[in-house]
Amino acid sequence: MNFDSILKRFPGLVEADAVCWTGSTAIGWGNVFSDYDLFAFSDRTLEFPVDETMETWPGVDKSGIRWDNWMGEYEKARVDLTVWPTGTFAKVLQPYLDDEVEFCGTSEAMLAFVYRMSIAIPLKNDSYFVEARELLDRSSFRRARARTAKVRAENSLTDVAGQLDTGDQASARISARVAAFRVADACLALYGDFCHAEKWTMRRLRSKPECGIGADEFRSAVLDGARPGESDGDCALRVARWAQGHLVRLEGEFLTGS
Repeated sequence: MNFDSILKRFPGLVEADAVCWTGSTAIGWGNVFSDYDLFAFSDRTLEFPVDETMETWPGVDKSGIRWDNWMGEYEKARVDLTVWPTGTFAKVLQPYLDDEVEFCGTSEAMLAFVYRMSIAIPLKNDSYFVEARELLDRSSFRRARARTAKVRAENSLTDVAGQLDTGDQASARISARVAAFRVADACLALYGDFCHAEKWTMRRLRSKPECGIGADEFRSAVLDGARPGESDGDCALRVARWAQGHLVRLEGEFLTGS
């Protein structure tokens, strides 16, 4: 994946202010069915190929941010190419640059955008992405994102207690599992991993051991399910206590300014 080869399929990208490769294939987590995700940044209209493999559509966020998607084939693979206005990243992060925001109110679409920018591999205009990451590092986004995941984990633990109280052990077991995933997400976010897709939790934990939850620990405590002789209720309590322990640790890390 390099810019010169991409230009052969997408010559219009020469007019872009910046271009990057991102998503699962960029980070090394892709598979044979994965799309190649490209971001281009431009305040001008860019021209892209029109053929039988492609489709295009516009997008708009509740914040008013707009973008355009082109999806089609490239080198026998699917490409998902999104064109953003050049100032989009700074606009998304602006609330977190102006203040220490307590909780993350960014939409799901823009959360995915921030994550993909955080792992982007520059293809054109490296300095654009260096400056973007510097903005992210200076902002309160990391802490706001982690606090929000932490509160969601706490809400799931409240569900566990209520469901056990009514004798709904199966539901309590599910809620405990949800809490565990949210705790892992909070710990990872605090250490700069902004992905929020549960399917990547094990890969995320392996790549961020400094978050305090090992992949093997998570597998044993959460993924392996009920232990021999353990009822749904006992399993729910065990997983909930595991999650609660990491919440206490996470709270301490917030207090020490991690």
